[in-house]
Amino acid sequence: MLVLFTTLMSWRLTGVTIHEWFGITLTLLIVGHLLVHWGWVEGRVSAVRRATQRRLGGLLLNTAVFLTMGAAIVSGFVVSKVVIPNHLTPDDYLRWHGFHESASTLTVFLLGLHVAYNWDRIRASFRRQPGRSLFQGMSAGLLLRRLAWVAVLSVALSGAVWSASRLLPAHQRVMFVYADGRRELAAPPAEITRIRPGTDVPSPGIGMPKAVLSLLVLFVVALIGRQLMSVRRVVRRRARARQAPTRVRA
Repeated sequence: MLVLFTTLMSWRLTGVTIHEWFGITLTLLIVGHLLVHWGWVEGRVSAVRRATQRRLGGLLLNTAVFLTMGAAIVSGFVVSKVVIPNHLTPDDYLRWHGFHESASTLTVFLLGLHVAYNWDRIRASFRRQPGRSLFQGMSAGLLLRRLAWVAVLSVALSGAVWSASRLLPAHQRVMFVYADGRRELAAPPAEITRIRPGTDVPSPGIGMPKAVLSLLVLFVVALIGRQLMSVRRVVRRRARARQAPTRVRA
């Protein structure tokens, strides 16, 4: 999912059609991820009142990732040109496209923190016994119940994203650059909502730098977040050591 998401950060890397199908693939993987770890979500939510700062921080971070990633996915479906042609007006397309770009960029930073927070779990997952199913031990009833919760949250998130998009400016302008070098700021053309010639062809030379930069930013944020968490644990451990009562020999 991590590699797929960073690939999606640059649609020119794959072209529009593959970009949209990769988005659908990522959506399905996220649903599976939520189904497998839904027990963690229920446990953290039910114990939120007595949660430690670390657990509360983890719950808030995961919620933020869900919101921003969900916003990027929902807006991605809205601006789809191939899989789900949306037939938006040029103004609406630019508004939703800007929303999609902003949500995706914010998700990069939050995913870096998510990796930092769950680094021990990620490392342990590579030591999982070969052949072990992620859904092992999950009954059909439990799977359906978790799927229902994910569906309810997805519908609620879609409604929230749609409402939030209404707050963005409706009238947009784009810069036209003519062959003679003249520039003109004008209303977006109708062609902006359709696939332009050449945009459906993978262009690794153009798209790779942005994808690599997104992955690099994510890992830098993860590294910094991991270091800050380690320093915080050391500080708390020393604080507890100072507060502990000292034994005096008779």
